[in-house]
Amino acid sequence: MPLKSEKILNLPQGTEVIHLEEALQHRTLTRTLNDLYTSWGYLPVKTPVFDFYDNYRQLLTGKGKDNIYRLMDRDGDLLMLRSDITLFLARQMGLLLGETELPTRVCYSDIILRHQHREDISKNEFFQTGVELIGSDGLEGDMEILLLLNKTMSKLELPYYLHLGSRNLFNLIIEEKNRSIKLIEALSERDIESLRSEFSVLFTPEKSAFLCTFFQFIGNATEMKTLLTRGKDFLPVEALKEAEYLIKLSEELNSTGIKGELRLDLSEIGSQPYHTGIVFQAYMDGLDSAVAFGGRYNDLLAHFGFDAPSVGFSILLRKVEALLKKSSFEELELKPVKAEGCSWKERFENAEKLRKEGRIVTL
Repeated sequence: MPLKSEKILNLPQGTEVIHLEEALQHRTLTRTLNDLYTSWGYLPVKTPVFDFYDNYRQLLTGKGKDNIYRLMDRDGDLLMLRSDITLFLARQMGLLLGETELPTRVCYSDIILRHQHREDISKNEFFQTGVELIGSDGLEGDMEILLLLNKTMSKLELPYYLHLGSRNLFNLIIEEKNRSIKLIEALSERDIESLRSEFSVLFTPEKSAFLCTFFQFIGNATEMKTLLTRGKDFLPVEALKEAEYLIKLSEELNSTGIKGELRLDLSEIGSQPYHTGIVFQAYMDGLDSAVAFGGRYNDLLAHFGFDAPSVGFSILLRKVEALLKKSSFEELELKPVKAEGCSWKERFENAEKLRKEGRIVTL
């Protein structure tokens, strides 16, 4: 009996409940960001809450594969619940879009469902709001997405650190796929000893030592230029070009006066296996993991039948809501007020006046 009661009272891992004033604030915040994205030309889309597992099997690795929920439908087909909106969205867009519709800009705000261990100190990560720019490659597309992320964080009045890296840079240096999986894990966990061990198998001692320093680099454009000068003998020509592109991108961003602190971070190689180019994560003081993340995934839509370069970002909205300044909602009275009046008709008329002013009023 105690076990049954515990299951009744607890929610499955990877889900949450919000209600009343908190839910109203969440809805208001979501609408505010959707209005922002629409003003930039991004139109809303909705993805299904579950889809056939086989559509995504090849794209799921590591934790992404371990954390998804699977279920069987009545016909015996294996399904997966939506744990990453970008994946489901790429399938939709890959099936629907044509060349004449590019570039296409879309935005979304929806729940994701995934297993999360109870001992994991991260929480409130089960609602994604984000944008995807489909059909725009190169500097202008990357700049647009990064500037819109900055605008999002500014709208929320959240100070943040933007860490900018490249999955393509990693792929150009590490060509051996079997080793790359272990190196990706070492980089994501900041496991320097494993990093050294893997590099020592692949490269000479001198190149191994440089790459350990290279992939631990976090700094500004000037510091990275100095690092590249040291690494000309160890990096392929295409890798040097990709690194120089990151420098150019960071300089362009800084020239716009972005609010966040920008850091070039070569340990950032993407939170998803489908990333192909620039990748980035937004961090905040006091939180254990990134609150926003994104990057370029030029090959993902081709997996679903339509080859188009794409780039986007997602923000874990529930993770930051508790950190929002009161000024973000000072113009919105979240608690309902009761209409005044001696009669029902008088209360109704007074309530209508207040509602036109944007107030929440009960009779």
